[in-house]
Amino acid sequence: MRIVYWVCAIALIAVSCGGDQAPVETPPERPLISYVNPFIGTANDGNTFPGAVGPWGMVSVSPHNVISTPGSYLEGKSIAPSGYLHDQPQMFGFGLTHLSGVGCPDLGAPVIAATTGDVKPERESYASGYENEAATPGYYAVDLTDHGIRLEATASTRAAIIRMHFADGTETGNVLIDVGDNISWGRGTGSVSVVSPTEVEGYSQTGLFCFQSNRQRTYFHARFNRSAFRIGTWADGTVSESLETSGKTGAWLSFDSPDAAPIEVRIGISYVSAANARENLIAEIGEAGFDDIRARTEASWEGLLSLVRVTGGTDDERTIFYTALYHTLLHPNVFSDVNGEYPLMGGGGNGVAQQYTRYTVFSTWDTYRTVHPLLTLVYPERQLDMVRSIAGMAQESGQTPKWEIMGNEVNLMVGDPALPIVADTYLKGLRDFAVEDLYAVMRSGAFDEPAADPPHRAGGPSYRRLGYIPMEEADTVWGPVSTTLEYAYADWALAELARALDYRADEDRLRKQALGYRTLFDPSTGLLRPRNADGSWYEPFDPDALVGSRPYTNSGGPGYVEGTAWQYAFCAPHDSAGLAALHGGNDQFVARLQAIFDEGRFEMWNEPDIAYPYLFAHSKGEAWRTQKETRNAMRENFGTGPDGLPGNDDAGALSAWYVFSALGFYPDCPASNLYTLGTPLFDRVEIRLDPRFYRGKEIVIAARQTPDRAPYVEIVRWNGETLKESVITHAQLVAGGTLDFRTSGTPHTQP
Repeated sequence: MRIVYWVCAIALIAVSCGGDQAPVETPPERPLISYVNPFIGTANDGNTFPGAVGPWGMVSVSPHNVISTPGSYLEGKSIAPSGYLHDQPQMFGFGLTHLSGVGCPDLGAPVIAATTGDVKPERESYASGYENEAATPGYYAVDLTDHGIRLEATASTRAAIIRMHFADGTETGNVLIDVGDNISWGRGTGSVSVVSPTEVEGYSQTGLFCFQSNRQRTYFHARFNRSAFRIGTWADGTVSESLETSGKTGAWLSFDSPDAAPIEVRIGISYVSAANARENLIAEIGEAGFDDIRARTEASWEGLLSLVRVTGGTDDERTIFYTALYHTLLHPNVFSDVNGEYPLMGGGGNGVAQQYTRYTVFSTWDTYRTVHPLLTLVYPERQLDMVRSIAGMAQESGQTPKWEIMGNEVNLMVGDPALPIVADTYLKGLRDFAVEDLYAVMRSGAFDEPAADPPHRAGGPSYRRLGYIPMEEADTVWGPVSTTLEYAYADWALAELARALDYRADEDRLRKQALGYRTLFDPSTGLLRPRNADGSWYEPFDPDALVGSRPYTNSGGPGYVEGTAWQYAFCAPHDSAGLAALHGGNDQFVARLQAIFDEGRFEMWNEPDIAYPYLFAHSKGEAWRTQKETRNAMRENFGTGPDGLPGNDDAGALSAWYVFSALGFYPDCPASNLYTLGTPLFDRVEIRLDPRFYRGKEIVIAARQTPDRAPYVEIVRWNGETLKESVITHAQLVAGGTLDFRTSGTPHTQP
């Protein structure tokens, strides 16, 4: 099968994704979207999707070529949670909603399929071989070889257009809207109504994300550009001319002489009602043509990407960079309709977002580390609405989200990860949200353990009493060591917010809780180790174990979440100095940290240790190790092909790590207002700041590179003044100016 990985739609140039290229200067007229390769991450468990989507879009039209089962997940097989895996032989239609880079499938509904001949509604019947794929931001196209159809898709925020070109001589073309099938493990039910020969509406139910109990309905309203000569539905595989049905069902429309002109279907979606889906469609697409909507969405992407302009590097490096930036702007995504309505958190009706946009898909355990700090810096208006969304969820459910999807808390990961998001956002000056009300909810979770099933902070009473969660609670607390570390960091972040709000008693109590993790430090191993309630160390202890916490691959060794003891050994970003002291001082700390890299124990796919390359910079004279290891991690883990991500992108978390690392600074401790300096990848970067939130006009990062582009930094100046430490504050950056790096070919061991 021949696949064209991406096509520059504006320049009308098809470009291969493979191969190394020599450094070249960026042609100034080349659109930035032409560097984005949506196929990056569609292999190697990156779990991204290549389909058409707008920035933070509710709609994403993307092909399905893998339909996974829970059994395959437990067996450790590749499950393609986005519904797409590079180089599979057949496509099974095109879903309208998707998750990017997550670990389990959900959504993918409803499914649109195009066929010829008789109407056959089973997935295997409308499946097709395919070739000539092309994808750019906001656009996707493919040839369905079994049916002789060229299919194109584009999308706005809440609606999409799919255009189908049938081969010459095709007598009958069919469009199927399958509401009983999708890529989630909760597939199988829906409802559909054929309103007329040009209109269909209904809903599809999805859910059971990672075996959780969430259920959600995706409503839709579809309009065709011409009347079908036959219409009907099917139920349980039986085709009829009934116009309304529910269950494992769908609608079909047959068109005569479809080769005369392309058949187009315009579809709006909503999580509230089919009526809202219709309103979304009218408001965002209306009568606009396919090419007009495509151009609008491409312009939106171009505008957002252009807020960060890079010069220098190779074409491949710019492709990786702008694709990474693209992937960070997919989630959290828009949830509210054009009229402001959205499903309330936890069910119980609908709410209305007043003067803000409601967002969903908060994979906060992943994204608090990288995605939200990046949005705060470059896209503050969106980040502020996301925190308003968190505040709304807290008021509606009494808890902040941990892993929220379509108004459901699936309690998938651990800790209290919304706290650093909120604190980091507020402390960086984005304060137009109900912080006092939100603080009360977060405080209650940290101190009082409000009644909930499951509890918001599993193991919270033991954590507050002992300073850690004992292994006796491992059946109800996933990874007691990991969960303890996450609670400790969340408490520190909340303490920083309490200080800003002048809640000094709360601040003192939270800071004490945040240091309780130290009780898990084992001097004999230099690791943060599982402990029993009586204080004894848990046995047996294998610091390299990656299984044992849960019955699936890479679930984490006993006591840990999706990682080993080594990958959690330095996971206390709020207490780096204290952790170094536990190790016996900076020299011992640095030696043990370096051993993780030298012995192959660092894993780029694992969020708890992705900040580790930056920890060296906190020790005097050791920043060169940060510069070396960040550059190594970028080179070894990211690429331009489908396998160009080192693992699950986790709603953009890994992509945002790459973006920051390429810029030359990184938020290794969100809520500290500090960025740790690394080494820039490009000769020059210009970050345009939003004047509504920040007083500076732009941040310029200039790197006077050595001929061989060595990673070592000799000196760094901010607005002409030499920085004496390997950090820069958020306040400095958003005041605007130039961060000037001078590199050399040898490590520089002085601050």
